[in-house]
Amino acid sequence: MIKRIPKQELIRAAFHGMAMAEKKFSKMTSNTLHFCQAPEYLLTVNVAETLNKSAPNHLTWLEFQLSQARSAARGHQPALEQHMSRGRCDILMCWASSKEPRAAFEIKRDVQTLSTVKTDVERILYLLNGGVDGNTLQFGAVMFSTMAESIHGRQVIKNRVEQFQKKLDGWRTTMGAHNRRLNIVCGDIKKRRAGDYWAPMAVIAERERKNGPNHDWSASTMSFG
Repeated sequence: MIKRIPKQELIRAAFHGMAMAEKKFSKMTSNTLHFCQAPEYLLTVNVAETLNKSAPNHLTWLEFQLSQARSAARGHQPALEQHMSRGRCDILMCWASSKEPRAAFEIKRDVQTLSTVKTDVERILYLLNGGVDGNTLQFGAVMFSTMAESIHGRQVIKNRVEQFQKKLDGWRTTMGAHNRRLNIVCGDIKKRRAGDYWAPMAVIAERERKNGPNHDWSASTMSFG
């Protein structure tokens, strides 16, 4: 019997995928380039690979059409607004047995201000809209790296995380919706041989559970090493 993979383990796997991307980029460039110069597709592919390995009872799809991400399971048709249906989801994870979507991931390269990912967060919140019967998405995450080129880079990133958390507090009021939660998680801050510091982060949107506790994302750090 394949065990159920909790959402926090999927986020941890995604963080590990971003760390793998950093290692590959450093090796390819002989540690001479800052991580903000790494191509976004390198992060996306490595995150998809680690997600796929961590959850054998899922299918992991790249560049999935958003018009299909709100499941048409149980005889219901997806009803996306036109401007949303044109886009693609970087990574979509579906249950292997039913092919029904469980989680959507958007991947972003170096983010210095949280406003950079606002559109992606809004997209995931829209996908989690509970107004369509048969929508099986449980949660979504905007995964991104943040980098600081400074001898004080570790503290710079810590300060940035605090700023991001304050920004997200405002988003909970202006962007939040019934039965949905927004949280932010930061992975380990690492120093690179290129002289910069970086950390993986995730803005996570999920459904409120009607019965039973929600996962507590209140801790702002998550180890992935």
